Amino acid sequence: MLVRQSQNTYIRTTDRYGYITNQLTRHDRTYNETGADFLRQITREPQDVDGIVDKLMNVYKGADRNELRKDFVEFITDLADDHFLVIGETNDELNANDQSFTYAVDNPKTFAVDFTQKTKENVTENTQDFFLEEVQGRPLISCLQFELSSRCNERCIHCYIPNGKKNKGFDMPLSKVKSILDEYAEMGGLHVTLSGGEAFLHKDLIEICRYCREKDLKITILSNLISLREDQIPALKEVNLSLIQTSLYSMNPEIHDYITTVKGSYAKTKAAIELLVKNDIPVQISCPIMKANRKGYADVLEYAKSLKIKAYTDYIMMAQADFSTDNLANRISLEETEELLRDIIEYDIDYRKMVEDKPPVSDFIAFDLERYKKQPVCGVGYDNCCITANGDVYPCAGWQAYVLGNVYKQSLREIWEESPRVKELRKITQASFPQCLECEARDYCARCLVRNYNESGGDMFKVSKHFCDVAFLNKRLIEEYRNKGLIK
Repeated sequence: MLVRQSQNTYIRTTDRYGYITNQLTRHDRTYNETGADFLRQITREPQDVDGIVDKLMNVYKGADRNELRKDFVEFITDLADDHFLVIGETNDELNANDQSFTYAVDNPKTFAVDFTQKTKENVTENTQDFFLEEVQGRPLISCLQFELSSRCNERCIHCYIPNGKKNKGFDMPLSKVKSILDEYAEMGGLHVTLSGGEAFLHKDLIEICRYCREKDLKITILSNLISLREDQIPALKEVNLSLIQTSLYSMNPEIHDYITTVKGSYAKTKAAIELLVKNDIPVQISCPIMKANRKGYADVLEYAKSLKIKAYTDYIMMAQADFSTDNLANRISLEETEELLRDIIEYDIDYRKMVEDKPPVSDFIAFDLERYKKQPVCGVGYDNCCITANGDVYPCAGWQAYVLGNVYKQSLREIWEESPRVKELRKITQASFPQCLECEARDYCARCLVRNYNESGGDMFKVSKHFCDVAFLNKRLIEEYRNKGLIK
């Protein structure tokens, strides 16, 4: 019997755990030390199971070989059943059992909403919770957003990046990008998000994607797509992207172009989306809601459904990274938010399912308050960060007034392990927000450190009243629709 990773699977191991994730199914699993030992033997090249068991006998000296082989075969069979691995007697059989992304199925998966394990194996039920606890005191970078260019060919009215910054834009040289990716891979990194500015304005984007593939990194691109060229499609297909995410603000070209302030941007973005779908490249639509487009979300959702792609929205909006709140003039009011949420709840089946499947925070608090208090608020400083074209490192993409270091002056590892600001971020836990622990709307809250920081002029602990009002609104509406039976 032969075994190898599927083309969409990524494996990372440490001395404490093993991790495997599939970008096609959006499933992932974590394993203890034994599972890590098994995963460590599996590669992208086909291997004979008996040869792997021989190697494992050197790890588990004195073990019964037949029992060890039985355990390993059960392990890989369970993973193969959920498409993490492929097994077979020949290379042709392995290839036949592998899956590629295609829109020719009923429900292509391009967005994770459920992290629950799909296995009878004894593994952690929720990988998201596992990592939030695992990284405390032992931070391990796994996600990197790389803003390759500060240039952008749109000037969106709601953007958190000040437009003046885009007017003086530049790109990070390819050689520097590669050296950072080398270091990131050596640190155990897994996921790279390539963005800007506008990612496709970087002349070496395709070469960077290919280099990420050489480093066995999972690749996402954030782009408005108006600079995507058809001759780039074969290369994008070749590197097996996890996802391309783009923004489509309305199915009314005038409204979309008003938001981007670029005439003709709607037609170019829409054509690019359809080109990607035609070529079976996974794409996802983001539709941030603001005053200009609040009536058109359902039309965008319907368009996405017609193409079998995922669309999602954000109706909170973030202040600009230089503390300017001018862009928040486009934020919808609480009354407009209620109208929007009612539309989403009544129209969007996926949203209702997400609400139903999300475990209530209050249940966790009631079960083990002290454990909850020790958890990080989010992954910034624990497992992810952002690098911009000038080399500055931020906790996340929007947090550009909080520089952790610069990769032209320090190594990424030095910044990640020694930056005083990173260390301060790692002290922040749920207990840092005592007023939120007892809040009646805690199950409906989208609290975010960078949103706090940008909107308050630099205080990450100051929660905007608007965020709290939206949480209580969410609570009221969800409870109302539960009473009506529309939400379970």
